[in-house]
Amino acid sequence: MTGFPDEVEAYYAELADRRGWQADAVQAFRASVELIRDLDRGAGARTFGARADEYGTDWLFEAVWHEREWVIVRQLQVGEDGTVLRYWWQRLEDEDGSLTEEGLNREEWGLRPLTREDFYTAWDDPGWSLTA
Repeated sequence: MTGFPDEVEAYYAELADRRGWQADAVQAFRASVELIRDLDRGAGARTFGARADEYGTDWLFEAVWHEREWVIVRQLQVGEDGTVLRYWWQRLEDEDGSLTEEGLNREEWGLRPLTREDFYTAWDDPGWSLTA
């Protein structure tokens, strides 16, 4: 992979190697990463939402309007035990999970509105909690 920062290139090369991806799978994955990166960096309309699930995990989402749906470009999960998982173009997935591929559905997911400021406060300081 080229065109990403060195640490991102190295992470995705290691992920592909661990998972035994063939060249076509690497190419498709890279296209997904590039799309999320471009949407994240772009000026498209954005929405933010949050919810706390029954296990005490806070879920926060940032999504960009693209081709008639809200595409999630950043996702933050903060578990009740303090486990923090961040997914965005620099880490689309890992052994613990991945950026949600499904278009954001505020009503179906029971999301409450979240401001950009609150989202990025939580992104930068995951000690912030919806339930605290």
